[in-house]
Amino acid sequence: MKKMLRKLSVSSLFVVSLFAANSVVANPSFHNALQNSPNMANYLYSNQIQQESKVSDGVFYSRQHPGAKAENGFAEVLQETLKKYDDRFSQGVSAYWTFQIRLARKNSGSKWHSYAKSLPTGVQTIKRRIPVKWMGERVTSWSDVREMKVIVY
Repeated sequence: MKKMLRKLSVSSLFVVSLFAANSVVANPSFHNALQNSPNMANYLYSNQIQQESKVSDGVFYSRQHPGAKAENGFAEVLQETLKKYDDRFSQGVSAYWTFQIRLARKNSGSKWHSYAKSLPTGVQTIKRRIPVKWMGERVTSWSDVREMKVIVY
């Protein structure tokens, strides 16, 4: 646990660097929701560095926290909020997974980094699996593969 917390503290620096870096290419206006929510960003990023998180055969495995209540709550709020910034979020693009992919692209410590960096910018379809059963902190069963539309930027 201490090792994970230490790793998470170091990873927090990577997430903070996401917000501090100036870019030649302007971020979309909805990026402000991620930029102004470092606690949420760190929480989402923590799923990307877990032992069970990976990309395998083009499928993102997201080891969420048991029960995934926080992740589901973030997804609900992000989806409703980002609709105000970009109509694509009203047309089936996932705000939650858009931010997960953004974090993975910007943080080399993410287990998804290389694959996320290989995705072309724009609206893309990704595949993901999430836990459906846990035994304590361990994932014992994964969901079927589900396709999600995301904005890669």
